[in-house]
Order: sequence, then C-alpha cells, then structure tokens
Amino acid sequence: MYSLLIKNATVIDGTGKPGEVLDVAVQGDQIVNVDRGIKTSAQTIIDANGKVLAPGFVDIQNHSDSYWQLFDNPQLDSLTTQGFTSIVIGNCGASLAPLLSHDALLSIRKWHSLEGANINWQSFSEYIEELSRKKLACNVASLVGYSTLRRGIVGDQIRPLEKGELASLKKVLEQSLEAGAFGLSSGLSYAHEIIISELELFELAKIVAKKNGLFSVHLRSEGGEVVEALEEALDIARSSDLNIKISHLKIRNDRNWPKQEQILQMLDSAYHKGTNVHFDVYPYDTIWQPLYAYLPKWAIEGGRNSMIKHFSDPTQKNKILSFLNSSEVKFPSLMVASTANSLNFVGKTISQIAKNLEDSSEAAILHLISNGGSEVLVFEKNLDENQVQEFLFHPLSFVATDGSGFKNTMKDRLVHPRCFGTAAKFFKLSQESKKLNLEQAIHKLCGGPAKKIGLQKRGEIKIGNFADLVIFEPGKIKDLATYENPYQFSQGMEYVFVNGKAVVKDGSPTGQLPGYALRKK
Repeated sequence: MYSLLIKNATVIDGTGKPGEVLDVAVQGDQIVNVDRGIKTSAQTIIDANGKVLAPGFVDIQNHSDSYWQLFDNPQLDSLTTQGFTSIVIGNCGASLAPLLSHDALLSIRKWHSLEGANINWQSFSEYIEELSRKKLACNVASLVGYSTLRRGIVGDQIRPLEKGELASLKKVLEQSLEAGAFGLSSGLSYAHEIIISELELFELAKIVAKKNGLFSVHLRSEGGEVVEALEEALDIARSSDLNIKISHLKIRNDRNWPKQEQILQMLDSAYHKGTNVHFDVYPYDTIWQPLYAYLPKWAIEGGRNSMIKHFSDPTQKNKILSFLNSSEVKFPSLMVASTANSLNFVGKTISQIAKNLEDSSEAAILHLISNGGSEVLVFEKNLDENQVQEFLFHPLSFVATDGSGFKNTMKDRLVHPRCFGTAAKFFKLSQESKKLNLEQAIHKLCGGPAKKIGLQKRGEIKIGNFADLVIFEPGKIKDLATYENPYQFSQGMEYVFVNGKAVVKDGSPTGQLPGYALRKK
C-alpha cells in the first residue's frame, strides 16, 4: 500500500517536455511509481482528473533567513500557498552563518532587527544542524553571504583585506562549502561590499568553482552602470569557470531602460561561448529596498554609525542632500514599507512625510534613516513592465520571489506582494502573453532552478525523487496581493506536498512542517 496515490493527473514533470495523463504513487517522502492506471491501493488517493500535477517550485532567490521568518514563521505560508516547496537562502551577501564574530550578523540588519534573536551556532556546519532540528514547511538550502564572511573579519571597517585576512576568509568559505553550503552570494551595491575588488571576488570565485557551487551575484549597479556591473560579473565567471546567477536582474529608471538589448546580448553571448550563466526575475515593476541605498556610496561606507555622523556634520549633510537632489530617482513617490522604530509612516509616501515635516523630500529621507532605525524599507516603481516580462520569458531566466515567507495576519508593516504572488502572477503573464507554454513556465519554477543550484532528486517528477508536488488548475491560479494590502494568499494551488506531506490542502495551509535542511553533496 502506498502512502499517497495521485490519479489521472496531467503530469508536467519539470523538464519542459509535454504533459501526459499519468498516476503518481508516493511512499513516505519519495516518488515510487509513475505510470498509467496504477492499481495498488493507498492511504490517501486523490483524483486529479483535469488538473496539473507538477514538481514543487524552487525559489532560488529567497530571504526568509534575512527577514527571520525561518524562526518567526516556519510555516512560510506565503510561499507554500504559491507552490514553493524548496527555497534557497543566504542571498545578496547576507547569510546566518558562518559567524566569525558578533559583527557578522549585522549584514541582515537592513532587513530585520536582531533584538532578542537567539543564536546558538557559529560555523556553517552548526547552523545547518540547527536548521535540521527545526521544523519547517519548506526544504531549505543556503548560500554563504560574502558580507557575512567579510564583516566577521573586519566588522564595520570598509577597506581591502590584508593577506592573512583574505586567507582566513577563503578557509572559512571552503569549510562552509564542505559542510553543505550550496555556494556564495554577494550584494555588491551594499555598504560593506562596495569596495570589494574584482581580484578579491576572483579569489573566492575560484573556491566556489572548485567545489561546484553557485555564485549568486547582486550586481554593483542596476541603473546607470548596469552594463559595467554585468561585465564585471561575467568576467569573473569566465576567468574561473564558475556557475553564476545574476540576482533579480532589472534595469532601474527610465533613462537606463534602452540598455536592455545590450544586457541580453551580453548574457546570450557569454552563455553561447560556454559561460554557465543564468538570472532570476520577479514579475513586478516595483522594487523593495533599504532607504539608505539611495545615499551616495561614500556616505554609507563604514556602516550605520558612520552614516549618521555624516548627517550631523552640516557640510557632509549638504553634500548628501545635493547628491539626492540631483538623482534621477523620483523620491516624492517612494512609499515607506517598514521602519524598525514605531514611526507612523508605514504606507505613506516621502512626499506626504516631507509635507508633515515641512521640509524637502531629500531632508525627509535623512530624517527617516536617522529615526526609523536600521530597517527602513521602501517601494519604488522604477522598472518597465514590458522589460520585466522580456526578462521573465528569456531562456536564461528563472522565476523567484526575492522575498520571504510571511503569515497573512501581519499588520505592522508592508511587504512586497511578490512574497505572496510571484508564481501566480508569472503564470497569468505567461498565459496572457502566449510567450511560454505551461511546460516551459513550470520548468522556470522547478526543474531549471533545481538543476542550477544542484538540488538532488528535486525539481522533476520521476521515480526515486522526493515527493515535492503541486496540484492545480491553471485557469484558477490568481494572485491577490497588492502593495497596499500584500497579506493575501494566492489562489488556485489545491495541494502542495513537501516530502510526501501536504502543507497545503484544498488551498489552505495545513500547519504540517515536513521540510528538510538541505546540504550540497
């Protein structure tokens, strides 16, 4: 007797090949039979006639660690209700291990306050052991954050590494990869990675390539210097024979949108010349980022304490205000998503806040950064919707949330609707545009990213693989989350199974936590 038998489903196996009406049998956490007309009985039988059965989706760009939701909300509801069964964390240079000093964790402070955090690990090995003991709804794979490594050695100092420090960093990275980390991530536009040289990046990239890991790169620029930033990443990949992924690829601000054709030509050319390069995209035209990221680079070097000192110096403050005033960003329209302190500004635009303060939008930004604590996040609508879709449908792209798993009951802050609606919105865009068939769309959500990160026995429906599965009717998939009201689960995912257990049944979370902490092998 099987533990689960799904009958008469249109099985789209995640490879991109056409769907086929089949039965799929599960025993424990594994798929044990895929065939027509399976007769053996099962503890649970689901008739999926007229519905699609696909592999569980893999979110290759996730921040459930940075937002601390692995610990505050291990059900990760907003992700499972979309169909995500595995997530890759430790992105954009910030991971929760290894912790070479107390300063190492400061890399996540821009996303979540560390006040009251209970941390009982230091090495990456200890971290994975802790996650293995914890019950989670999704499978979790982690990268090592470059900023986490670096800040563990130099703290808030912004400077090149000394020879001995670089040797220590390389050694700890290698130990982390041996302990099961899936690769390295960088956040090259953030304060503590801005000055990292291409040579330093290359030194670590060689280690990642040697261990067959992934290098996930948040580019130094997604605006005026995006071409140069992409060329830097591709140079490193070419010179080290590296498996590289560009995180949340986008082109910000309308004056830079004409660069898309060149960007895609660079990616296509690199790929066809043998570089193992892909990129991930979320299907929205609005970004979600720390407010301090709009400041000039020199003002954020040295971390928050140094930045606040600049605000107190009239000369430095005026230089910052002048920089903001000449920026291409439309600051009055930015919407505040969250602050670390209890300011009554969530949901308000910078224009509204400036009016209340009887000051300029630029001055209001400095006021918010100073008084809102380390975590001040904003929404900015600055992407071209047509370009977003062109990135989504490109053969080298994967679809990812660049978000986190949240409950639908949180009310103290706004989160990006991509945390709740990415997969559903992508399916809708695919169907409307007719640029991708369903098999291709599903491949971008499971088989493609699973192979890229190196997840074994996941991302495809076949005998011997883990039973991460979703059942849905494509015509009923719908995203509901908005910027004003993001806490709305997507509709249409009838069942979501993680390791053979239902985490979503009849469209609602079940509360089961069958996820595994995954190790690279």
